[in-house]
Amino acid sequence: MTKLFVSDIDGCLAMPYEPFRTDRIHALMERIHAPDTPAFSLCSGRAYAYVEAMTQLLGLSVPTLFESGAGMFDVTTGQSTFHPSFTDDLRRDVKDIQAFMEEVIARYPGLSMDYAKLTQGAAAGRQEYGLYDALEEIRAFVDAEFQHFNTFHTHISIDVVPTGLTKAEGITWLAEHMGLSLEEIAFIGDTNGDVPALDIVGHSFAPANGQDAVKARVDHASALNDIDAVIEAFDRVS
Repeated sequence: MTKLFVSDIDGCLAMPYEPFRTDRIHALMERIHAPDTPAFSLCSGRAYAYVEAMTQLLGLSVPTLFESGAGMFDVTTGQSTFHPSFTDDLRRDVKDIQAFMEEVIARYPGLSMDYAKLTQGAAAGRQEYGLYDALEEIRAFVDAEFQHFNTFHTHISIDVVPTGLTKAEGITWLAEHMGLSLEEIAFIGDTNGDVPALDIVGHSFAPANGQDAVKARVDHASALNDIDAVIEAFDRVS
């Protein structure tokens, strides 16, 4: 029995750089707040402020995860905390990685750093502005100098994440915090950064707009895109 449904944001609840589909958000909220349905949470690579805003928008009442699970926001107390494995040494490494990424991004007009993130190096932009060229430089540097970090990407972003701070660790942390087993959790994600978490939960889902490698790993790959797939998946486990 699924007691907690967790959703990614970008590519699932909304498409980057596109308006929110408010009618579908309302449809999802009706389901979230219906009686006898699983609790609903978020696990996103986005920074704290964005996830906190989405938590408020959806009227959620359980903790949500930001920065790929490296941080947890508890709406009932208004407090946010970092994963216990985010040490001072990792914090210093992140700053070094961010400094290198900043030098790379400066050579690609149209790309930008995400300065809101504290536990990972992050940049955003589009392919036509050189995102994948910057990705190659950043990945080569990280692989050579910081083997304890992983480099993930989407078609609009690059994230360099500590190996022990993926969404899998985040959702495991959330499960322990809420007194749940991983079998009691469902998760929907769309990119390679979601795969570790999709592999460990009781029920895994991907939208039609998800990466092919992700859709091949989940229990159910939807024929629907983004938030419609989230609604479909939530209905399946409710």
